[in-house]
Amino acid sequence: MNLKVKSKKVNEFTYELSIVAEWKDIQADFELCKKKVAKNIKISGFRKGKIPDNILMSQYLGQIEMNFVQDFSEKYYILALQKEELNPINQAALKDIDFSYEKDFSFKSEFEVEPPLSVPKLKKNMVTVEKTNFISNDKEIDDTINNILNSQSKTEKIEEGSAEGDFMIADFQEVDESGIAIIGKKEKKYIAIGQEPFINNNKELLLNKKVGDTVKMTIDLGSGEKEYSIIIESMQRRMPPKLDEEFVKTMDPNCESVEEWKSNIEKSISLEYEKKSEELFNSAIIDQFIKLVDPVLPTSMLDNYLNNIAREVVHDKRMSSPTTTNKDGNVVADLDEADIDEAKIKEEYKLFAENNLKWYLLRKVMIKDLDISIDENAVDNFIQEAIEKNDSQKAEIERFYKKESNKAKLSDDLLDQKILDMLKEHSKVKEKDTNTADLHAGHNHP
Repeated sequence: MNLKVKSKKVNEFTYELSIVAEWKDIQADFELCKKKVAKNIKISGFRKGKIPDNILMSQYLGQIEMNFVQDFSEKYYILALQKEELNPINQAALKDIDFSYEKDFSFKSEFEVEPPLSVPKLKKNMVTVEKTNFISNDKEIDDTINNILNSQSKTEKIEEGSAEGDFMIADFQEVDESGIAIIGKKEKKYIAIGQEPFINNNKELLLNKKVGDTVKMTIDLGSGEKEYSIIIESMQRRMPPKLDEEFVKTMDPNCESVEEWKSNIEKSISLEYEKKSEELFNSAIIDQFIKLVDPVLPTSMLDNYLNNIAREVVHDKRMSSPTTTNKDGNVVADLDEADIDEAKIKEEYKLFAENNLKWYLLRKVMIKDLDISIDENAVDNFIQEAIEKNDSQKAEIERFYKKESNKAKLSDDLLDQKILDMLKEHSKVKEKDTNTADLHAGHNHP
């Protein structure tokens, strides 16, 4: 088909095609459309689909013309794209449609494409990136060990000498200003000494108590501050196991001593911080190269991505929200309208979406222009190394990577790592040491 196509570049990512199909080239398609319409029309005196052509054209020409435009505009649009070698990333908007029987068919289509992008020539120190090295401390190791010991604690009943960290079951009797019990305002509650709301002065009131003691307390249990007379019914204390070789063996059969176990924990903490440092460094590398290249984002690409994010966030909110039953007996999520404001969600995620999409465009062109790929055996080698390092989990690892989707994800991850390694070679790295104690202090005291 000899289509006449004029291409107009509206902006870096938007094109408008003016398309003209001459009658002589589309007449056969029009006849097909006419037969299709005729099959669905029944006129008295004629069998269905056997209407004479002159009657069909005189009475149903408008419908045939409309159906023709609907059925064949897509065909001519695709042919025009092929002719111009353009690949849209969104649904085209058709406009200025002009067609009537035995006349040429013309229309315009506007759509978006991925904008042209090229990788700048890689050179030394193209960008400057800061890398944070986290330095952990002995307290962090001790806290980790204490958390492990507490997680393995056994609970024992105590009768007296309550301390921070102990648990109580008590009768809470609400009282009036004169200290007289309010009828119907008594309930049994669980107390964790040192945890909200039993902190500060209220915590002090619960220390060094015994079963049967009464404590007077002003406290907010969710409905404002009120006066309570609290009778302690029972008390329990977590008793962590003794840190010795016997305990260490239960945690790690390969450990020969407490010191070796502590050393392994220290290494584990260091590895976690190294992993965090590398993740932050990789993100910083990507951010700097995005700023350097600054890819242009097509509007439809950003809109579609934000729409998907908003749908997922709303879905997650609904799934995690408490539910109630409406008047029809259907279970519905108990969500405030403010929680499902999609416009607000999109605004919150806009910067995240822009960065992700810009990296997608940059990554794609780098793979193409720099001919980046991974060795065909890289995935299998990675899996084999993972098995060798974790022989006890061999079956789980093999089962996981038996799924093609997981192998494909691994292939993408390895390719990403190769791209990042290349970018790091052309970056100036400024290293900075940060004590993790300072991080935690900053987090706890903003």
